[in-house]
Amino acid sequence: MPEEHKDKRINLATEGNVVESKYFFFDTIPDSRAQLAIIFGGFERCAPDFEINRRTYPYYVLEIPTRGKCDIKINEKDYSLEKGVLGAITPEVAHHYKCNTKEPMEHIFIVFTGSQAKELYENCGLGDSNVIELANPVEIQYLAEAILRKGLEKTQYSHELCCSYLRTLLLEQAAAEAQIGRSACASTQTYRKCLHFIDENFSSISSPSQVADTFDINVRYLSRLFKRFGNTSPLNYIMRLKLNKAASMLLTSNLSVREIAELVGFEDQFHFSRNFKKLHNLSPQHYKDRHLYNG
Repeated sequence: MPEEHKDKRINLATEGNVVESKYFFFDTIPDSRAQLAIIFGGFERCAPDFEINRRTYPYYVLEIPTRGKCDIKINEKDYSLEKGVLGAITPEVAHHYKCNTKEPMEHIFIVFTGSQAKELYENCGLGDSNVIELANPVEIQYLAEAILRKGLEKTQYSHELCCSYLRTLLLEQAAAEAQIGRSACASTQTYRKCLHFIDENFSSISSPSQVADTFDINVRYLSRLFKRFGNTSPLNYIMRLKLNKAASMLLTSNLSVREIAELVGFEDQFHFSRNFKKLHNLSPQHYKDRHLYNG
């Protein structure tokens, strides 16, 4: 059963004073190579004298305040934890919590590790700042509460569910950040415009120069944008969209390979088949034969 403490003042030594708490723990290996692995988490209603001062910490920590306030210093930068923000601590970083004595903080926290933790933090805006305003606080609090609930239940699939909710929480924040363009600069705006144009017109786009010409930019600049923000080239992005659409059409239509090649923008069937096999590891006809019943 998970550890749980209620309505009792607890001194957790260097971990601060709390008046109510609920904790859950998983048997995660600390140096796990998993993409995402939660070690423990919980809920705390902090005492007015709640204070934590750590020189370092080995894991990622996510803070979701639900009420009250707490000052936190991370790498000598001062922030305020309160409802409506998301706080983050990364491994090996000094930090100092000190609760607001008049409005002590209540918070849900999650301690985790994993090979994708850093990327997920950075994508949702926590790479530049350790505390960010939530774009969708209701959704984020709901997901945090789901993690707490499933962690305390400690069923067979609790850890997997909690990790899925945590990933969703971070991705929801990342998606909202991208949508509102909180820190969008001219280059990110140009990249998004080009990306949207390609997504809407890829079947009729024969080369990246068409995209560059549409937005009056140099094709080399377009390539730099895709390398920086998409970790790919515009040509590879266009090609994957074409070939994935072709794969879908092979399994959902009676069109010939030649007809499908033309519809996704290939004038040369051989060129189409060669690129299709490179992506899907099968020729178009073999792909169709493998996934569909014959006769």
